[in-house]
Formats: sequence, C-alpha cells, structure tokens
Amino acid sequence: MPAFGFGLVWFGYSLASYGYFLVRGYDVKFSDWLNPVHPYPGNPSKAGPIPSSQIFPAGAAQPATKVTVA
Repeated sequence: MPAFGFGLVWFGYSLASYGYFLVRGYDVKFSDWLNPVHPYPGNPSKAGPIPSSQIFPAGAAQPATKVTVA
C-alpha cells in the first residue's frame, strides 16, 4: 500500500509540474521530465520557449531571439 501511495504522489507531482511547464511555455518533453533513469539535466527555463509554429513541446527549442521593429 505505501508503494501505491508513493507512486500516486510521484505521478501527481510530475503531472502538476509538467502542467506548470506547459503554462510557462517551456520546451521540455513529458518523457524527459518523467524519466527516473535519466532525469532532466537542467533548468527548464533555459530550454527556451515553445515556438508559435509548434503545438507540442519537442525538447529542441532554440533560445529566444530578440526582434526589434524600426
């Protein structure tokens, strides 16, 4: 029973934190965030934003570039 409770809490935390990443627009794949063998190596905010032409996170976003209009 404790193992089931631990699994439920771990899954709930993982799902909630990934939802936070989606709301913030970070480009981190769900499988990269949940993988216990190879955890996500860095700060999600450094992954860069999800491009507007992309619907789902792919984990391959480039850092945001600044565009200025004259």
